[in-house]
Amino acid sequence: MSAAARSLAAIWQSFRLAVSQDRVWLMALPVVTGLMTVLLAPGYGDTYASPEDLARAVASAQVSDTSRFLYGGLSASASIVQVAAWELGGLTCLVLSVVISLRSISLTRAAEDLGRTELLRSTGTGPAAGLVGQGLTLALQCLLLGIGAGAGLLALEEADGTDAATYGAVLTATCLTVSFAALVVAQLAPDAAAGRSIALGVVGLLYSGNGMSASKDWDWAGWVSPFRLRTEADPGGNNSWTPILIAVAAGIVMLTLAGVLASRRDLGQGLVQLPVRRSSSLRVSGPLTLAIRLNRRQCLAWALLVSLVAGVLVSMGGGVVDLARRGGISGGSLGALLSGDDPGEAFLRYIGQLAGALAAAQGVSLALRYSGDERSGCLETAVATGNRPLRVLLASWLVSALGSGLTLSCAMLAAGYVGRSELDTDMIDAVRLVAGQWPAALASAAIATALCGAWPRGRGLAWAPVLAGLGVAQLGGVLDLPTWVRDAGLLAQAGERGSLWLVAIMAASLLIAAYCVTRRDMDLVAASQRSLIHRASSSAIS
Repeated sequence: MSAAARSLAAIWQSFRLAVSQDRVWLMALPVVTGLMTVLLAPGYGDTYASPEDLARAVASAQVSDTSRFLYGGLSASASIVQVAAWELGGLTCLVLSVVISLRSISLTRAAEDLGRTELLRSTGTGPAAGLVGQGLTLALQCLLLGIGAGAGLLALEEADGTDAATYGAVLTATCLTVSFAALVVAQLAPDAAAGRSIALGVVGLLYSGNGMSASKDWDWAGWVSPFRLRTEADPGGNNSWTPILIAVAAGIVMLTLAGVLASRRDLGQGLVQLPVRRSSSLRVSGPLTLAIRLNRRQCLAWALLVSLVAGVLVSMGGGVVDLARRGGISGGSLGALLSGDDPGEAFLRYIGQLAGALAAAQGVSLALRYSGDERSGCLETAVATGNRPLRVLLASWLVSALGSGLTLSCAMLAAGYVGRSELDTDMIDAVRLVAGQWPAALASAAIATALCGAWPRGRGLAWAPVLAGLGVAQLGGVLDLPTWVRDAGLLAQAGERGSLWLVAIMAASLLIAAYCVTRRDMDLVAASQRSLIHRASSSAIS
């Protein structure tokens, strides 16, 4: 067998193994994406039924720096399909980019931590071939996501097949570029945990680059961001495929770079090693202090990032809030956003929901660490020292609660300080509208904890309440969704009216977690994991 044939066989083995491991995600994500698009897209046709309503919405979007930062540029003569691709497409691309970047790290570095990659290497598969196979799995995932989103857009009567194909291709190319960028990050990071944090940071930088390009005319920042594809391809307008092909070519270059980097590093090690402190001021005396010590840097990074985002977005809203107070904005997404007695308070509520979604994502990420420790065997070591699994599980949730509380506190201070000068609001409003999202973060982390305790294989479902809550909170007003749909979102429940309900969800989830974790053998997860590895490796060898 020639060298090329052996390489192709190794890539095929890696691809089959990755598909076997990710088959649930491969099927579930496109279905969920398509269903959400089907549910939300027709609302744009109902909301902007007349040309006057559409014109007011487009005009309002163009005067708001915040809207341009979050969703990108929008043509002054935009159609209903273009508005849907601008707003719904922007939120969909952001959410799926976060998910696909985390999946990229899970397929690569997390697999190394669990020993799967070592088994694959034992079959003769090289590091570059294994990475290419994993990259092809991610490409298949992105293609299926694009198909689901494009098919869902057809639910909008004004959209035709060409619009849907361009919209799906934009989403595919965006997710593909982000996922391959995460593969490069995976080769640089020292471990999977650091890889996830860095990958999320890269997604944030790329998204911010497109936002600054649209709101502050930083063209150079937009051209390096895949999130600008929606503006350049213009689904529903020009339907240009040239930017999409360029993005796909850039993704192939990044995949090649990741393969080269993978062949130059040791298994289980990153090309960039972070300095390790030999001593710590925090004395470890139990599961809680251990969890705090392991996650403190991540918590501080989240707090800094979210407070920065909150401060920047609030500073961008001063002009549009003043215009709304003078009656210059009506209809459209901004009209729905700034409706109420005080546009400044309404805008601060909007920023609070964004900060709450980020804090909830942080809480879920920290709470799911228990499942990762159980799969990797670290939990077994902790239990051997005399700690019960329940104590470790509750410590994981408590750290997520403290971390999200710290993040929202910092975001509250930033939003309150900037809002006092830009929005003419006070700190009390910031406490109520930003820090009031903490119950939503607590409930999200508790749901993740319940899944870790009751159904470890379904831990990925912990992200569903956060993502669904963000979508409902951002689009519920402009699409005039039914009240029961908006109330179903966790972020919509935060505040004076919904806090008790969120506390009830949190308490019930923690009780479920405590009951289940004390009545199942923690080796069940490890056993099922070993069985999966054995089946996948046997399939690869054959």
